Amino acid sequence: MINYRTYEAEDFLFDASFRQWTAESSPQAALFWNRWLAQNPDRADVVRQAQELVRALDDHYRDNATENRLADELNRLVGKAVEHRDAELDVPVLPLGQRPWWRWAVAASVLLISLSTWLYVNRAPKPAAAPYEYLTKTVTIPLQEKVNTGSKAINILLSDGSVVTLNPNSRLSYPERFDNTTRTVYLSGEAFFDVMKNPAKPFLIYANQTVTKVLGTSFLVRAYTSEKDVTVMVKTGRVSVYSQKDYEQAQQSGLRRVEGVVLTPNQQMTYNLEENKLVKALVAKPAALIANRPNREQVFEDAPVDKVFASIERTYGIKLLFDEEALANCLVNLTFNEENLLERLDVICQTIGASYEVLDGQIVITSKGCH
Repeated sequence: MINYRTYEAEDFLFDASFRQWTAESSPQAALFWNRWLAQNPDRADVVRQAQELVRALDDHYRDNATENRLADELNRLVGKAVEHRDAELDVPVLPLGQRPWWRWAVAASVLLISLSTWLYVNRAPKPAAAPYEYLTKTVTIPLQEKVNTGSKAINILLSDGSVVTLNPNSRLSYPERFDNTTRTVYLSGEAFFDVMKNPAKPFLIYANQTVTKVLGTSFLVRAYTSEKDVTVMVKTGRVSVYSQKDYEQAQQSGLRRVEGVVLTPNQQMTYNLEENKLVKALVAKPAALIANRPNREQVFEDAPVDKVFASIERTYGIKLLFDEEALANCLVNLTFNEENLLERLDVICQTIGASYEVLDGQIVITSKGCH
């Protein structure tokens, strides 16, 4: 019986049943390999690497990726590797079907270099317009998918208690149960996430070349493949957003810090796919953190303006930057009822002779002060 536990990624390429399982063309192979992987979870990374290599060969040949064609290509690569090694060992080269496994081990180091080079040069690039399809096909754990083809949003309850509101023309793939380390889902389209808090188990959303990471909060992700931008808008809590490339490179290299954007309530991130650039800003219509709070009348009589600003910060969760010393003598008499955030700022600034601008998701207030 073959001991697959001793296999490295390149060894699996020569196993027909493994290739059939990766191609999802054999129920018998799927039954065997799913059971084997469940019994050998420590080999999951090696299996994933081997599957990526098999899929790379399959992508290269597209519709003509037959078993014989793949075997011929593997035989050619191994043949080159063994010829190089056998030139030094002075032993005859055998066909792939007759070559014993110990000979593959002898050629493994050269084969891996040859195969990696071939994949880099020849494999078809991942389609930029359909990263969702690629991601959901390459994960090693089974996923289930919800597709919203209707005209109204639908709610999806995940195994950790998080709720996803999936908007029309959108798809979400997720495992039936999350593993012990992370909670990862894949989105194509638009959805609002209300994530259960779990600091020990981050929640990750892969969406059109971006990764959004949270511990527990509520936010919207818009990532339609037909649009050139990906947008993340935060309602409550704290969200970190990264380009998928930067995030995965950091994971592979073991880096703890990843360059990204941290968002807080009423902030948004826009990722331009053409420029590969993350841009942070305020949402178009900042909402109060407490439901209906702006609709309650607020009266300020001879109130220091810094107290008014503090009230606005608490209501909307947005940082206001201003010169406290310059505004120390500013007192205002104001009444707010239905006004939104920007309307309130307009009134305050007109009253004290100030101006404001939005910079990097914050509001900067400029004033010469009150005398």
